[in-house]
Amino acid sequence: DETLEVLSLSTGKPKTASCLLHTVYLQTNNNKVSDRVELQTKDFVTVWVEVSYCVDFLPEYQEKWFRVENYVKYLCDRMKSLLKREAKNYSIEKFYADASDIIRNVVLYLKNSENLQKEGRIFQENGMWVHDVEILSVRAEEAVQKMIDSYQKSTIEKTLELSAAEKEL
Repeated sequence: DETLEVLSLSTGKPKTASCLLHTVYLQTNNNKVSDRVELQTKDFVTVWVEVSYCVDFLPEYQEKWFRVENYVKYLCDRMKSLLKREAKNYSIEKFYADASDIIRNVVLYLKNSENLQKEGRIFQENGMWVHDVEILSVRAEEAVQKMIDSYQKSTIEKTLELSAAEKEL
């Protein structure tokens, strides 16, 4: 007396509704959803972040699992919105230095003291639980990225010179 319902899942990076995968199967554990997010810091520098979310569907929400037709796009749109808002609070220097912590705190909802039952972000709409995120890359716009790379190279050179001078002393 039941029929299969078709899910449409966004593919590609960044996630859009233009390239969909249609399936009747919902994998409830160990889903990997990757995306490329364009952010802007408070000093108006554009940054591209590639992330990979680890997603499970919680059994206690089983009756809600299919309430969101395209959970991949829904997840990516929500995370993009939250990350864009958070990135505006940081200069490029601070964001680039602390990108992993900033992104993890937003994605996994770590700042919320009420979220004590599980570490991670739970979507009440469909029982989706994002329990980990991997930051694959962080790149600033080309001109700024060159300055950051040059600064980092200079810092490493000076650190090595200082270390060598300390050894000689």
